[in-house]
Amino acid sequence: LLDEEIRWKLQRLREAKRAALKKKQESLMSMPQGDPSGKPSPPEMAATTDGSAPLAVQVVTGYHRPKATGEKWQMPGGLLDPCPPLFVQEVKPQEAVEGHRCSFSCLFHGRPQPTVTWYNNTKPVGRIQGTAVHTTECHSTLTFPSLLPQHGGTVTCVIFNPLGTVSTSAALHVRRRMPAYEAMKEEEEEGKKEEEEKKKVKEEEGGEKE
Repeated sequence: LLDEEIRWKLQRLREAKRAALKKKQESLMSMPQGDPSGKPSPPEMAATTDGSAPLAVQVVTGYHRPKATGEKWQMPGGLLDPCPPLFVQEVKPQEAVEGHRCSFSCLFHGRPQPTVTWYNNTKPVGRIQGTAVHTTECHSTLTFPSLLPQHGGTVTCVIFNPLGTVSTSAALHVRRRMPAYEAMKEEEEEGKKEEEEKKKVKEEEGGEKE
């Protein structure tokens, strides 16, 4: 009888150990998994900067990398918030000689993508021969490969999207290219003036000696 009682107690003890082990395994399976080192994963870890109270860590989901170069970064709600167009860098005044190359450029931002239009003296440059426009997502350049006198005046860039329109303007001064004979005449006139001034100085010096 004593042996049977001992065996019965040992069997109850083994069953109790098995039940405790099974319960422990179930509790471990239900807990959030951390990283391999046994530390909690980043969303569960409290962040501290100077030993003060823990800071809450917010995990944002829903972003994805653009699959191609032309795609935009997207948020769960779609593209980035729309905004009216604005100039980050406006056009600057230029001065150049007739026949030389001259460029105007500007930086801008807006969403949806703004439409860019350049004007030379209130006339769209698309109707002006000898001009070139290059525009990217946030930069636009107007180029005059060979300036003409009629290009002088004002250059304006207008950008617009459904949320608004803005413009920036700058002056363009075209200096005339002097023909060779005009340059020679000016040199001759300057030489004559210098000779006349030298004669006057000599005459004044001779009068003082007398």
